[in-house]
Amino acid sequence: MNKHKDIVINKYSDYDEDARLDSTRAHNLEYLTTMRYIQKYLKPGAKILEVGAATGRYSITLAKMGYDVTAVDLTPKYVEIMKRKSRRLKNFRCMVGDALDLSAFDDGTFDMVLNLGPMYHLFNNRDKKRAINESIRVAKRGGICMFAYLPHSSVMIGYAIKYGHVADLWKTSNHKTGALMDAPDEIFNTIHIEDLRKMFDKTPTKYITNVATDGIAPRLREEIEAMPKKEYQAFVEWHFATCERLDQQGFSSHLLYICKKTGK
Repeated sequence: MNKHKDIVINKYSDYDEDARLDSTRAHNLEYLTTMRYIQKYLKPGAKILEVGAATGRYSITLAKMGYDVTAVDLTPKYVEIMKRKSRRLKNFRCMVGDALDLSAFDDGTFDMVLNLGPMYHLFNNRDKKRAINESIRVAKRGGICMFAYLPHSSVMIGYAIKYGHVADLWKTSNHKTGALMDAPDEIFNTIHIEDLRKMFDKTPTKYITNVATDGIAPRLREEIEAMPKKEYQAFVEWHFATCERLDQQGFSSHLLYICKKTGK
C-alpha cells in the first residue's frame, strides 16, 4: 500500500463520518441535498454502487429503501462497521476496495454509481481520472454517476481566513489561477470546478449538473444553528431552489458533479 493510502486509512479509522453529517445543520444539509439528488435520479429497482461509502450512511439508507446496494471503502474498520449495521439487510453487501481499481465488478453493472468521498483524497490528475473512469466503466449505459469534490475556495474561505493562514496558503498557491497546491501528505485535495469538468471531456458521459451540497451554510454556521425551526426550514427550501446556481458554487464546502453514461 502506498504512503497516501496509509494516511487516508489512519485518518478515517478514528473518524466518525456518521456523526459529522449529524453534528450541525450545515453538515446535515450536505447529506439532505445529496440524498435529494440521489433520489431524483434513481429508478425503481435500481442497482447501486457506492465507492468510498465510509460507514454506510448513504448506502445502508438506500438499501433500507429497497434498492440493491453494494458498498466499497478503503478503510477496513469502516467495512466492519457497515457489516454490523447491515446484518439484517439481504440486499446490501460491502467490501474493502479502492476507487482506483473496481476490477471486482464487470463493465456496465450498476444503474447508479456514487463516488462521494474518494475524489477528496486523490493528489494527481492521473489518479483522479482513473477513479472517474472506473466509476463510469462499471455504470450501465444510461446510468447516473455522481462525484463529490471540494473546490479550492472552500479551503481559503473556510479555513485560511478563519484561522489566519491566508499568507501561508497563498505562498504555495498558483498566483495566476488561485489553485491550491496538491499536498499529498495532507488528507484533503481541492480542485477548480472547471478543471474537474475537463476530466470528463473524453469520457462516454453527458453532463447533467453541478450542485453546491452545503452552499453558504458552512460560512454562516452560527447564524443557521441559531435559527428557529420555521426559519431554518425556509432556508433549506431556498437552498434546494438555488444549489445548482453558479453564484452558490464557490461558497460551498462540498460540490457534487452529476453525469449520465452515454456509451458502453
